[in-house]
Amino acid sequence: MSLVLTKALNLIDLVEGGCETLAGLAEESGMSRSTTHRLLATLVKRNYLEYSDRRYQLGYRLFELAERKREKFDFVQRLRPITERYARETSDTIHLAVLDGTNIVLIERIFGERQLQLNSYVGLRNVAITTAVGKALISQLPSERWPEFLATIPARYPKTRDQLAMELRKARQSGVAVDFDECNVGTCGIASTFIARDSLRVACSINGATVYFEDNRLKTLAPTVQNLAAELGTALQ
Repeated sequence: MSLVLTKALNLIDLVEGGCETLAGLAEESGMSRSTTHRLLATLVKRNYLEYSDRRYQLGYRLFELAERKREKFDFVQRLRPITERYARETSDTIHLAVLDGTNIVLIERIFGERQLQLNSYVGLRNVAITTAVGKALISQLPSERWPEFLATIPARYPKTRDQLAMELRKARQSGVAVDFDECNVGTCGIASTFIARDSLRVACSINGATVYFEDNRLKTLAPTVQNLAAELGTALQ
């Protein structure tokens, strides 16, 4: 990626994070005021940002792009009766996710009825190898690609590279993957996958606070998450 493009994208991220003034953006980006102003002017001209009252905000071009991306996943709406039913039956949160590089991105989240709820939302991005949905998706890729995901293991992660590689092999055989106190402390999930449209593989998972998954309950949900994946895949045929 070119240096100029990287700088421009960084400015968009800073604006999204709440930095809205020229002075603030120049300071946070580490660029000179003149360079920052030039890049911001280009982003405003192309409608990626808006400028009003000496403050920058996200522009409508990003909304347009997001809408087009959302249309790619319009099948999620068709699957909602199924995901909502499983959320009711398990009382847990149901996630749908896809791979984006070495990360996963949530494309659906249906809350269950638990008092403790996950801090998840559509669009949430996480390192794939640390999540149940990510492991499930990675396991279905050619094993030659696994090292690129294993190379992203965060510092102080509770499992080793060899342990995760073994989990991927087991997930490929069983069709089910789990995470427990891995992506976030105090949370866990169990996942399987299905094919949506245009050969797009999607992961579905049952998730919640670990306090609701004592006495090995997570593993006992393996048939349930496999049934969920099968129903979702069948509904799109």
